[in-house]
Amino acid sequence: MHPLSLSTKNLTRKGFRSAALVFALALVVCLLFAGAIAVKSVSTSITLGAQRLGADLMIVPEGYEDTARTTLIAGKPSVFYMPESVLDRVRKVKGVRRATPQLFIQSTDFECCTYVDVLLIAFDQQTDFTIGSWLKEAIDRPLADNETIIGRSIPVSTGTTMKYFGTPLTVVGDLATTGLEYIDHAAFMTMATARQMIRNSRVDAEQTLDIGEDMISTVLVQLDPAITPERAKVFVEYEIEGVKALTSQDVIGSVKRQLQVLIRTIGGIGLSLWLITILLIGIVFSMAVNERKREIGLLRAMGAKRKNIFGMITIEAVLLSLAGGVLGLVAGGFLLIVCREPMRNAFKLPSLWPEPMFIFLAALFAVGAALVSGVVAAAWPAYKSSRMEPYQAIRKGE
Repeated sequence: MHPLSLSTKNLTRKGFRSAALVFALALVVCLLFAGAIAVKSVSTSITLGAQRLGADLMIVPEGYEDTARTTLIAGKPSVFYMPESVLDRVRKVKGVRRATPQLFIQSTDFECCTYVDVLLIAFDQQTDFTIGSWLKEAIDRPLADNETIIGRSIPVSTGTTMKYFGTPLTVVGDLATTGLEYIDHAAFMTMATARQMIRNSRVDAEQTLDIGEDMISTVLVQLDPAITPERAKVFVEYEIEGVKALTSQDVIGSVKRQLQVLIRTIGGIGLSLWLITILLIGIVFSMAVNERKREIGLLRAMGAKRKNIFGMITIEAVLLSLAGGVLGLVAGGFLLIVCREPMRNAFKLPSLWPEPMFIFLAALFAVGAALVSGVVAAAWPAYKSSRMEPYQAIRKGE
C-alpha cells in the first residue's frame, strides 16, 4: 500500500483526534495570518498618511492637540478654530519656509447637509503645498469655487452635487483610499467656498455656522532643512501664545504606540498557542505510536523499511498541518473582514489593506509555520517508531 494512502487511512480512523490537531493548527495559522495583515494594514496606512500630510509641523489651538491627532488618524470629524492672524505670526518664526492654512467644518444631521459625519476641509490654493500635490490625482486643474474633491469613503460619484449649509458643492473627483478618516471621509474645497458657506449658513440653512470669517483651524508648516521639527516646535510655542505645534512624529508616534500594544498582544497569544500546539502534536503522535506498535511491527515484518515507517508518520503530520493551514487561512480571512472595523474603532487606528503580494506571502508564511510545526513535533515519535524491532513491537502491541 502506498504510504500516502496508508497515512490517510490512519488519520481518518482516528477522526476526532485528527480534527482536534487540525483545529489547534488552524488557530495558530489564523492568528499569525490575521495578525500579520492587521499590523501591515496599520503600518501601510500610517506611511501613506504621513506622505499625504506633507508638512513638518501642524499648528493647532492650545488644548486641541489630542483632538487634532484623532481627526488626522481615525476618529470622527472634529473641529477647532483660531484667528487667521496666527498664520502671519507663524511665517515669521525662525526656520519656517512655507506656511498654509486649513479650515475644518463638520457636517451635521440637519437637512442642510447631504451626508453626515463628513469633514469639510478648506485650503488656500495660493499657498498650499500639501493637499494640492495629491489632489492632482483626481483633477488636473485648480479647484474652482463651489467644487469639491472627496475621499473614497463618501458614496458619491463624480458630477453629483452635495449641499452643505446652504452651499451646493459639485463633486469633480475622488481620491484613492488611504485608511485615514482625515482623507477618506473628507470633502476638500477652496477657502473662498468655505467663507461663502459660512455666510450662506446664516440665511439659507437650518444650522448656522458659528465661525468667524477670519478664523482657521490649523496652519501646516514646511521647514528649512537646517532646522529640526522638534526645535521649530519650541520656537513656535514660545513666540506664539495659545497654540501648539505637532510634528509628524507626534501624530505617527501615537499610532505606533497603539500599534505596539496590538503587536505585543497578538505576538504573546500567538507564541503561547504555537508552543502549546507543538507540544500537543508531539504528545498525540507519541500516544499514537504506542497504540500502533503491533501495526508498525507487522509492517516491518512484511518488509517495510525504517525510512518507510518514518515517512508514514511524517506524511500524517504534513497532511494534518496542511489541513490546519488551509482552515486557518479561511478563518483568518473571515476574522479580518468581520473584525476590521470594530478593531479599528476600538484601537483608534487607521487601516488600509496591504498589497496582494504581501497577503500572499503572509499566507505562505503562516501555512509554512504550521507545516514546520507539525513536522518538527512529529519528528521524535516518527524516529522512535522507525527504530522499533519487528518482534518487540508486535509483542508489546499485543
